[in-house]
Amino acid sequence: MNRFANMLETVPVPCRIFGTVLRPFSLGHHLLFTRMGLPYANNPQAAAYADKFMQAVFICAHSYEDNLEGQLDGTWAVMCEAWMQRVKDTNPDYAAAGVLFQAHLVEGYRMAPVWQHAKTSAISLSSPWEELIRVRLVNSGFTLSEVMNGYLPALWYDYFTVMELEMLAHCTDANSWKKIFYTIEDAIEDEKAKGAA
Repeated sequence: MNRFANMLETVPVPCRIFGTVLRPFSLGHHLLFTRMGLPYANNPQAAAYADKFMQAVFICAHSYEDNLEGQLDGTWAVMCEAWMQRVKDTNPDYAAAGVLFQAHLVEGYRMAPVWQHAKTSAISLSSPWEELIRVRLVNSGFTLSEVMNGYLPALWYDYFTVMELEMLAHCTDANSWKKIFYTIEDAIEDEKAKGAA
């Protein structure tokens, strides 16, 4: 059966790597990966050298604000290096840690299953997806900290729910309604259609 919208996807799976508890993967972690040129940004299955991998794990163990403050005041590299040395002294299993981290990122980059309706207008937004989700949620009442540190899959559900509620507020013809989430009912209907084919 096709994957369908499920609120369990908004609850992060606990992850501990090198004895360090990782925070739920967030938009802030993604942006820091991008800023630091780490290969995992938008690519959870990327391979990286040990130091890059450990830097990514260190980022995911801290909030967006703590990471950013440390990078801006120059303490981040020192703290990260000290943590990396402590981990290296334990002769860690990098391969096993890599598998766990990849699973953490695959879950963290998962977007809510939504319908891909045919374009009904020639308008094409040029804003990066990171900016769209940040601005829409902040405009909807989320704090910037909630958006930057919130579990990214849950933020996608929030983003599309806000979009659906805004559409509902402006819907004047029920026949023109296009739902956003791909639901279990949709998945069951698709399975029936496949069986009938």
